[in-house]
Amino acid sequence: MKGLVFEIGTEEMPSGFISQAIRYWEEEFPRRLSSERITFEGIKVLGTPRRLAILGRLSESQRPLETVQIGPPKKVAFDPEGRPTRAALGFASKEGVDVSELVVVETEKGEYVAVKREQRGKETKEVLSEILPRMVTSLPLPKAMRWADGELRFIRPIHWVLALFGDEVVPFELDGIRSSSFTRGHRFLAPSSLEIRGAEVYEEELYKAYVIADPQKRRERVREAVEGAARRVGGVPLIGEELLEEVTNLLEWPVAVEGRFDEEFLDLPREVLITAMEHHQRYFPVVDREGRLLPFFVAVSNTEPKDLEVVRQGNQRVLKARLADARFFFEEDLKVSLKERVEELKGMVFQAQLGTLYEKTLRVKELAGRLAERVAPHAKEAAQRAAYLSKADLLTEMVGEFPQLQGVMGREYALRSGESPEVAQAIFEHYLPRSAGDKLPESDAGAIVSVADKIDTVVGCFGVGLVPTGTSDPFALRRQTLGIINIILEKGYRLSLKELIGWTSELLRERMEREKVEEEVLEFFRGRYENLLFPEGWGREEVAAVLNVQMDDLVDARRRIEALSRMRPLPEFESMVVAFKRVANIVRGTDYPEEPDPSLFIEEQERELYETFQGVKEEFQRLFEAEDYEGILRLFSRMRPAVDAFFDNVLVMEEDKRLRQNRLSLLGKINDLFMKIADFSVLT
Repeated sequence: MKGLVFEIGTEEMPSGFISQAIRYWEEEFPRRLSSERITFEGIKVLGTPRRLAILGRLSESQRPLETVQIGPPKKVAFDPEGRPTRAALGFASKEGVDVSELVVVETEKGEYVAVKREQRGKETKEVLSEILPRMVTSLPLPKAMRWADGELRFIRPIHWVLALFGDEVVPFELDGIRSSSFTRGHRFLAPSSLEIRGAEVYEEELYKAYVIADPQKRRERVREAVEGAARRVGGVPLIGEELLEEVTNLLEWPVAVEGRFDEEFLDLPREVLITAMEHHQRYFPVVDREGRLLPFFVAVSNTEPKDLEVVRQGNQRVLKARLADARFFFEEDLKVSLKERVEELKGMVFQAQLGTLYEKTLRVKELAGRLAERVAPHAKEAAQRAAYLSKADLLTEMVGEFPQLQGVMGREYALRSGESPEVAQAIFEHYLPRSAGDKLPESDAGAIVSVADKIDTVVGCFGVGLVPTGTSDPFALRRQTLGIINIILEKGYRLSLKELIGWTSELLRERMEREKVEEEVLEFFRGRYENLLFPEGWGREEVAAVLNVQMDDLVDARRRIEALSRMRPLPEFESMVVAFKRVANIVRGTDYPEEPDPSLFIEEQERELYETFQGVKEEFQRLFEAEDYEGILRLFSRMRPAVDAFFDNVLVMEEDKRLRQNRLSLLGKINDLFMKIADFSVLT
């Protein structure tokens, strides 16, 4: 095997794109090698702002390709004495081989004669000349652009291409740039061309040129440098993983420098300071051992400056201006209470067809009240007050400058306006969860307003035709629906989803343009609920069995799925499913009386089945009210002997219509009882 190093060098690429490109190449390159029958090991994808690279060891040629051409059956190709017939001779002649080269192969249809050929593989270097350019052109791009006179669309202009297999250049051209054995070092610290002699020395040579190509190693270097700088001022850095990844992808040679800001800015809310440092300046805040913010920060530079003090002062000057702006916004915002700002929401459009944010606010307030009455009456007053004030901070100067602080500033300004801590917290929590894996609202008031706000958006968007597609979901309806589901499950709210959607649809009825919206929204919820359950390890069949009959109460549905999953491995469960399927198969698509008439039972087995069913039905009601679904499933399994005896001894489709209908009615009632728990027919 020989080493491969492939690198494209570009202008600085966006930080987010680098991680996406690395993940794509990590999956796509091995797949393409496998499809080309090239053996490989140690594939590694690297990336910095100025380069994307692939390293690995590959076989020197493709594996041979064996082809098999099937001919006539063996018994047709050879006579009883084993001599080739005209069929064998004709097949051999057609394939251009001697009849002695025919072989016998086993197929699904029996033994056939065939011709086996082995096609020699191409040299890997030749195949790479085709694969490597496609690795670039196939990259999913958030924004594809052409540069200068080139035809290639890419995220940034490409300046060089390094492609070596062993010690030989893999020859190809990418938008007028020919591959070579040369790369470049750090833009400022080592800008000249650098020849690479092989994949084994690639990372080492770049390191000498002030480039840490491996993002994981660079990430750790950033972390160590930031922690060291924070220690120098007696603190600990706040290192968020998102910021760490972003900073890692913004530089090739990290150098950390600590700075400070005026202590007077510590009077600003903690979140304001952190947001100004992290989101606007890509700085790492510094705290003491108790987690209190200190008047220090750590910046990470992409070069080794001649005078670190100049860099420090420059960063301090920029942050001071940013924090001064934040303090001005904060002081100006405090001059107007949240309550006074609500009326101004009449001038802010939520969505052209769904009206203003003020109209949305009134809908959410009404929904919050109804929801609270159902699940947490004690929180109704706080929830409705929080709903009324929930969007007011969008009109503040602070949120206008720092959109990430919506909800955060609402909580802060609510407290300073004299609102209760419960209302203030609910204003903040109604935005939760903001992303996958984000925390959920802790208070009932916050959870209720969050659900009300999100369901208004989901139903409203469906009502005006803004339904998510595979590539478009501008109102994040998938995320909002998952948020509702997670909140309901986490809080254990016993809530009718149909009723919730119905309330919302009723409040939006004057703006709805489409019919059957409630059915569509419920189905949309089902899809998101399934997506939530599958990664948690619940089987698809168990989920489908329950959701086919119960998608209204999400907490109850989950309990049924859990019971089904725990019981399914047991032998008695399998017996119960078999019994159900026998019953379901015969009543499917038939009409029969609602109640069977016991006086029409003439066979002992049908009387026994009826009596067994009556006993099970009585016990079922008690277990059903207690939501003891495992108990119900065990109860159902007791019916298997009576069901089997019935089918073994009783003719259901009796010529006598009265007897036939009565027997179908009995089986129908049993089927209905089973279907109150799950649709067992989907279980295999």
